Amino acid sequence: MSARILLIDRDEAVLDALTRELAELGLDVTGTLHPERAADAFAPAEFDLVAIGGGVDAATRAEVRRAFPAGNPSLRVLDVHAPVAVRQIMAAVAGDDRGPGVDLAAYAVRIGHTGPLRPDLATLRALHARHPDAIPFENLDVLLGRGVDLAPAAVDAKLIGRRRGGYCFEQNGLFRRVLLAIGFEVTGLAARVRWNAPAGTPPPARTHMVLRIGLDGEDWLADVGFGTCALTAPLRMATDAPQSTGHDSYRLVRFGEDLLMQVRRDGAWLPVYEIGPEPQRDADYEAANWYTSTHPTSHFRHGIRVARTAADCRYTLLDGRFGIRRPDGRTERTTLDADGIERALGDVFGLPVEPEWRPAIERAAAGPG
Repeated sequence: MSARILLIDRDEAVLDALTRELAELGLDVTGTLHPERAADAFAPAEFDLVAIGGGVDAATRAEVRRAFPAGNPSLRVLDVHAPVAVRQIMAAVAGDDRGPGVDLAAYAVRIGHTGPLRPDLATLRALHARHPDAIPFENLDVLLGRGVDLAPAAVDAKLIGRRRGGYCFEQNGLFRRVLLAIGFEVTGLAARVRWNAPAGTPPPARTHMVLRIGLDGEDWLADVGFGTCALTAPLRMATDAPQSTGHDSYRLVRFGEDLLMQVRRDGAWLPVYEIGPEPQRDADYEAANWYTSTHPTSHFRHGIRVARTAADCRYTLLDGRFGIRRPDGRTERTTLDADGIERALGDVFGLPVEPEWRPAIERAAAGPG
């Protein structure tokens, strides 16, 4: 395996351990403890891949991401996490880190995207806007005890082929594979959900999947799978300034080692979720998905949860409570009976309602009891 690797970190012991192991595996690896000088000290043409360790701050990381591809367009810049860095780099060199493919044409038809599919900000924004409108957030399979299969073929068959929706692991898992297939640099992350949690609630497990996109020297947050407060546009991760998405304004603030995403509602900044910095593997999501879809305390197992975010409003269905929220904050709320819930699932959320859903629909209409 012939590849020239530049490994950048600030921890001498970590850098030494990783460079030794990579060299033993036959890679031509150079290490540096001075990321802020890397772009001046090394010629981009001399490398095939630049791997940036977790000890590098966001501003320097962004500069490395900008400078090296500018001098060598074919060079890849990869964020790595020390415990799995060697595997990440080996997979990238072998071309195995893009994961299972996806039918981009079928996905584009599913979400109604007719523009180009290029690894640029315009494409990212276009897909991020259309996905949560076309593919609703929903938990019907969890509620019915069917479980959630995260295998790519199963997700594609459900969300694209059968025109169903899903929750975060399905939605963002599909979105990640789409972006990777287009050519984006994508890292999966995990978050602790704080949305609607009462004050003083203990921190929950990291059971929400989000994506970090490296693009033109900047890191962007993408998330098409958060239901009632879904993003409709990617957010810059290197600023705590408010960012408007057309529906709500969000901001990302430092929260210890995490980033806390907040949304502006009714004159206040409300917590949505805390994003951890550690890249996630598929096995991490499998474990979180198992917990979320099967644990007795998971709220996804105790009522219908459906959401769709269109250009002009957000639609939500929480059991029999149907809501519409406009971008200016105006809201409409209606209580639906079983037939109304069934009609909303089909007419508003575009789901192919199955006869097997009816008992769950009737329980939702009856309310707690």
